[in-house]
Amino acid sequence: MTLVAASTLLDTTWTEFSTVEYGASTLGTLSTMIDEVGLKLNRGTISASSYPSDTQIAQWLVRGKQEFAKTKMFTWRRRFVTTTTAASVYRYSMPPDYDGGVVTLKDITNDTEVKIISNSRFDSIYPDLSEVSNSEPSLATVKNMELWLGPPPGGVYELQMEYVRSGDDATPTDFSWIPEPDRWAIIDFAVAEAFENLHDFEKATWHRQKYMGNLQLARRADSKRRWSSTEKRARNIFQGR
Repeated sequence: MTLVAASTLLDTTWTEFSTVEYGASTLGTLSTMIDEVGLKLNRGTISASSYPSDTQIAQWLVRGKQEFAKTKMFTWRRRFVTTTTAASVYRYSMPPDYDGGVVTLKDITNDTEVKIISNSRFDSIYPDLSEVSNSEPSLATVKNMELWLGPPPGGVYELQMEYVRSGDDATPTDFSWIPEPDRWAIIDFAVAEAFENLHDFEKATWHRQKYMGNLQLARRADSKRRWSSTEKRARNIFQGR
């Protein structure tokens, strides 16, 4: 038995809405965050020739951002993007930083919601999409990193998607969508990585514990925000704690 690998790549272009940056008086840029890590390391000026270098610290900061975004189900992880369909094409790639969370989809051209349903239900409704007449999509499902539309589009429609981002941005050094208090926690993550790289495991452990403590506080604050948004009606016994 053999498996013939795909010879083409499904690659849909999504365009992000204009964004609003969080205010950051101290940690406004990647360079200021690198400088702050350098101050905590107390090893002099951080540069391309220092150890650790500014490039290494930048990588740890980027990883810290991704780890933070992965752990925290925060409202600022939501991203809004648009794309256009083509007639008869029912498969589209999800944005590359899609993190498997909640997705909402709208057909802006026809001013309708495209309801996201489970894979099994979608497949039971559309066993073979190639046999379905083209029309305005009313249902969709997400299969791994693919978006399937049913029925297949009858023409060029503009779709608007809201999804949960992973933190793995097209511009890795972009921290503008993260509130400054959370950037301080990411600093602690990078400092822990730096001390681990320097084989100072005691300080690395201390800063990692500090990072985890800040993470717990941030998650608790976010839980309270979600609790408030539900008008104090818990969806389960754990919400609101």
